[in-house]
Amino acid sequence: MQYVVRQPTQPPPSPLLKKEGKLSPVLVVLHGYGTDEYDLLPIAEQIGDKFLIISLQAPIERPNGGHAWYDLIQTENGIIPDDLTRHESEEMLVATLPRIIEQEGGDASRVVLLGFSQGAAVIYSLLIVYDLKNYGIAPIASINMSGYIPRDILEAITEKRFDGFPFFISHGEFDDLIPMQALGEAEKLLTRQGADVTAKMYPVGHGVLPETVEDIIPWLGKITNFKLRITN
Repeated sequence: MQYVVRQPTQPPPSPLLKKEGKLSPVLVVLHGYGTDEYDLLPIAEQIGDKFLIISLQAPIERPNGGHAWYDLIQTENGIIPDDLTRHESEEMLVATLPRIIEQEGGDASRVVLLGFSQGAAVIYSLLIVYDLKNYGIAPIASINMSGYIPRDILEAITEKRFDGFPFFISHGEFDDLIPMQALGEAEKLLTRQGADVTAKMYPVGHGVLPETVEDIIPWLGKITNFKLRITN
């Protein structure tokens, strides 16, 4: 199978990042296939209690319920992701997310991206393919759970530097939907491009354990420099 590396036209630097004043840091949440914007809220609320949480619903409505960021196509070789519908979702996100952050009073210069499964794949693509600062979003960290780097952007990642950018990536060792090897591949590719990667494997299938959340909380606290009050 051949893959086409898609390079969108990048806009000039966005004026949205020049706003002054004390605004809330933002946690952007992208759910997985067949669910909705409420699915990851319990996790987001645990790790993002000091954030403005923006959880978005994917645009593709599934016949059997829930939503998706991109279609899955049945072929004679199995199910493959549809890159075209993923690109369309990405274009929707970069076009609308900065305005949502602005309208809700969030700090677009302090954005943490969190995604599960399809949501994690979309976040990988957004960070690798797009210059998000030019759209008005400045990510400071990424949390990618049970996801994978899409095949069509494997070449593009070799052209992108992530010097010091922090990733928390996790996967279930018993995942029967997305192979656990996706974790090692992402860790290797991102580290090669300079990213600061924390990779964790958990004894779970295609899901998130409480232990995952417990590991993310202190990791994110160190990045954001939020100090937790200790009471005796």
